[in-house]
Amino acid sequence: MSPDIVDVDHVAIRVTDLEEALAFYHELLGMPVRDRDRYENGEVPYVAVVAGSRHVHLVPTDESTIDPDRNDVPVGGDHLCLLVRSDDVDARDQLSDLLSEIEAAGYAVEPGEPKKRYGAYGRDWAAYVRDPDGRRVEIKIH
Repeated sequence: MSPDIVDVDHVAIRVTDLEEALAFYHELLGMPVRDRDRYENGEVPYVAVVAGSRHVHLVPTDESTIDPDRNDVPVGGDHLCLLVRSDDVDARDQLSDLLSEIEAAGYAVEPGEPKKRYGAYGRDWAAYVRDPDGRRVEIKIH
């Protein structure tokens, strides 16, 4: 499969103080808030703020440093989410094929992938992989 990256769905950043982050992004910069109820109900590990049609996921953490070699970071930790266009009926199979190609090329795919995850366009099949520098990149079929 040759992926057709069509857009950025969202970016996730860790924040040490969610209320302070919301004061900055929402109150100061005027970005609308999404998913606060879902965060408070434990459905998602973030509160999103919106920039146009894209989301910035604010992921509360008490960690002061980021270690890209760790695989036990919360699923919502720092990452970039790229949207891949799908013309197939079974997007999960298409994403699984792409993950096989990524692994065959020598890059890491995190265990248990793919899974359905929320993003700016709703809940779709997605998987976390690592780029050459160990950064998490979420690839989402939409």
